[in-house]
Amino acid sequence: MTDEPWYSFSKDKLPATFSYPLKRPLPDSALDAASVKSTVYSVRYLFRRKGAPATLDAWFSPHNGYHPSVSGRSLVTIWAVPSDQRKSCEDLLIAQGLPVLCRWLEQSSVAKNVWRSSAYSLSLIVRGGY
Repeated sequence: MTDEPWYSFSKDKLPATFSYPLKRPLPDSALDAASVKSTVYSVRYLFRRKGAPATLDAWFSPHNGYHPSVSGRSLVTIWAVPSDQRKSCEDLLIAQGLPVLCRWLEQSSVAKNVWRSSAYSLSLIVRGGY
């Protein structure tokens, strides 16, 4: 058994016209390579029915009374995109988005208590697949 905290994974079923821009091994590998997997309590893949713009986002849960497995860790959400934009979104997220996410997670893990006592979020938006 490992001492490293685990994170949960969930995935919505999608209509045929939508796809997830990242396959599960891609964020897992990025988190492992950056040594920030322990800063994440859940990765979820969701279908956004209202068409809001975020493609990938993260939410930091502060140290202030939340469940111990969540407190001080982040939730990462990868949002579905139209299928015809999947590949261009994937390319951008691999080249730019995942490195930004990993730096943000690393910063959250070393931030001082004043920062860690509040909730924060990071949203990465790919518009029109470019």
